[in-house]
Amino acid sequence: MESTILIDQLGLPISLNVLLALVTSVVIVIGLCFLFTRQLSVDNPGKLQLTLEWLVDVMRGIIKDTMGDETTNTQVVIALTVFLFIGVSNLVGLPLLVDAHEISYWKSPTADLAVCLTLAVTMNLISQYLGIRKYGLATHFRLSYAKPAILLPYHVLEDLINIVTLSLRLYGNIFAGEILLKLIAELGNMAGVATWPIGIPIQIIWQGFSVFVGILQAYIFVNLSSVYMSHKLVHHD
Repeated sequence: MESTILIDQLGLPISLNVLLALVTSVVIVIGLCFLFTRQLSVDNPGKLQLTLEWLVDVMRGIIKDTMGDETTNTQVVIALTVFLFIGVSNLVGLPLLVDAHEISYWKSPTADLAVCLTLAVTMNLISQYLGIRKYGLATHFRLSYAKPAILLPYHVLEDLINIVTLSLRLYGNIFAGEILLKLIAELGNMAGVATWPIGIPIQIIWQGFSVFVGILQAYIFVNLSSVYMSHKLVHHD
């Protein structure tokens, strides 16, 4: 496992490389949202506005596929926010991996299991909140976990499995991608300039593939989160 500097916050150790990349990802997402919405126009929308509208339509399509007539603007905004944050977080580690004296100072936040697990837990909590807001606490609990009551342990276990698989899927793909980037970089510098003609083309190809994987994993995370959310918000008698 790579070494990094740990920062103690309220008794919890936080990796410096993850913290720096997380803050950067948040700043980038806020900047993108500001850029996309800076000059909105109904009559003459620009390319950035059209891109944002396309993303909103994609997110609305994901939500509608799982929620049907229960789709709301709140769910679409949540999906768009999560997609942008995870997409950016998956990609910030691609341009450079900063290591000095065998200590890592930079990597994609989603290459850390704790971040991915936190994202999955957060999506579950959001689903619980929306379910309680829609049905009330007692009805939400009955419809989601105690209908029939004998299946309560199964539904609780299902929630736990969904959280674990959602986080591991994202973590595994991004972590493996960064490990391969490091291996390719070491291959390209194995014999100095002599191995650059081999290492650089492979690095470029893998970088491009990693961009595709990063965006795809953000899409899959939102899609699966929408499915799990529908289990809390859409109930059929």
